[in-house]
Amino acid sequence: MKYLFLCSIILLTTVAHGQSSLERYKTLIDLDGDYEIVRSNMSEVESLDLSPFWTQNNAEQRLGFIGSKYRRLRIQFLSIIKNPDHPAQYLVYGKNKVSNNISEFQGFFEIKESCYVSTAEFSDSTTGILVGDYTFYEDATTSHAGIFKGKFVTYWYKDKSGNIQYNDLWSGAAGYNNNQFSGIWTGYKDKRTLVVNWGDSRIPLSGDLDVGTSEFAVNPKYLKNGWETFEKAQTKAEAQWWRSQ
Repeated sequence: MKYLFLCSIILLTTVAHGQSSLERYKTLIDLDGDYEIVRSNMSEVESLDLSPFWTQNNAEQRLGFIGSKYRRLRIQFLSIIKNPDHPAQYLVYGKNKVSNNISEFQGFFEIKESCYVSTAEFSDSTTGILVGDYTFYEDATTSHAGIFKGKFVTYWYKDKSGNIQYNDLWSGAAGYNNNQFSGIWTGYKDKRTLVVNWGDSRIPLSGDLDVGTSEFAVNPKYLKNGWETFEKAQTKAEAQWWRSQ
């Protein structure tokens, strides 16, 4: 009896810890319906290399904006390496583009928590959420350079072999999103700050920029802010802009 009581206390403590750990990221969590945290699996996640979650996705599905006028931001992760000395940290190298300005950046992700969750569609707890913080430093020798800093949410699931995979199970559903990043960009020189958000398929906290229902669509009043070519076919060179320099 004492054993069962102790197990119940441990389970409740684990769930409460997971809930409190996710609380700071609540505004980024956008699942189709309610979800319930089952338990933390942070130790499991720390034992894995999850870098493909952020490097092996279609760049055309990664959408973003910077500033109150929702200028289009494009971002590409070119290399993500798990830090051998810190199992929850990943070293990041990539490029971003705003208008015609392309900048390199380096920095890191740090996973703060990962939990199994239960949803109406996946009540067997084979899906989960991981959350973390990021900091990226742009090349200071380029124009309009600064620091990106914020938080992110990524959804995962376990396949039939028990392997954790990037969650694209809902990719055909209206409102599907993953890899939701939200933060602030601060200029090196003038210390100017701008909201900067991006994500796969949808953009978190995007105000009236996104007027789409089943998929992302740009509000016409923001088309002139770098979104003119979004719905048009692009050449391979345009689509892979990060290879141009």
